[in-house]
Amino acid sequence: MNWDDLRYFLAVAEARSLQGAARRLGVNHSTVFRRINRFEDTVGARLFERLADGYQLTAAGDELLEHAGRVGEEIDLLQLKVLGKDYRPSGKIRLTAPDNIAYEYLPRYLMAFSKRYSAITLEIVVGAESLDLTRREADIAVRATTNPPPHLVGRKVFSLQWSYYAAKTYLRRKGRPKDQQALADHRIIGADGALRRIPAYRQLEAEHASEIVMTCSTLNAMSSMAVAGHGITLLPDDQIKSTLERLFPSKPSFVSDIWLLTHPELRRTERIRLLMDHLVESFRTDRRLQGVAVVG
Repeated sequence: MNWDDLRYFLAVAEARSLQGAARRLGVNHSTVFRRINRFEDTVGARLFERLADGYQLTAAGDELLEHAGRVGEEIDLLQLKVLGKDYRPSGKIRLTAPDNIAYEYLPRYLMAFSKRYSAITLEIVVGAESLDLTRREADIAVRATTNPPPHLVGRKVFSLQWSYYAAKTYLRRKGRPKDQQALADHRIIGADGALRRIPAYRQLEAEHASEIVMTCSTLNAMSSMAVAGHGITLLPDDQIKSTLERLFPSKPSFVSDIWLLTHPELRRTERIRLLMDHLVESFRTDRRLQGVAVVG
């Protein structure tokens, strides 16, 4: 039995699926499938029941999980302590960020960084899923949160208001609403899935359920549908585009704080420090955010 096998076991136990474990580990699901089967052969026990809705721990798997979790925490901490003493501007950084920031902002920022530090390799994990920085599922996280985890360190780089947006083509057809009350005469693009738990969308649904003609499960999809002229939607102001008009801010005001976070043991690692400083400066000087973001 070795630690790498336990990593795969823990990932599947927590994600309850091969696909979820693969995303956490940065590999494809067939690799996870092979490693789990090999691990079960090694320990001589069936650790998971393969069910239609995912992987469920057996009694043997539950017993192993109790011990493997403690071993994993110790090894993760040891790795972080060793990495924290690395003062060279080289190596790999795994960076995770929400969709729109990854698509619209990071490409330009990271191009400048890679030109300057060619010995640093970047891995980008896109999505709002909260990867575990303690377990090295990511080294740096860009997160939208009002309460960053207390076991992480970092900096609030800016805050965003939420505003109503619509395409110019839509406004020419339907007219421009002057405030939220006037939205009763318009087509609204609402939220679906996990986005519905966000307070801004809970209020939108409560006040304008009858005007919602379409729902989307990601902010990028909502802004894209607005660009196409399907209706008016509510978005954080980092979604601002030349093809969308910002109509008015939401009332009550909703704010998203954007944090740059890492594990305390990594903050003095040279490559981590360099990238975090570069990202803070890049966000601060980005003209697209000036006027819609309050820099922290």
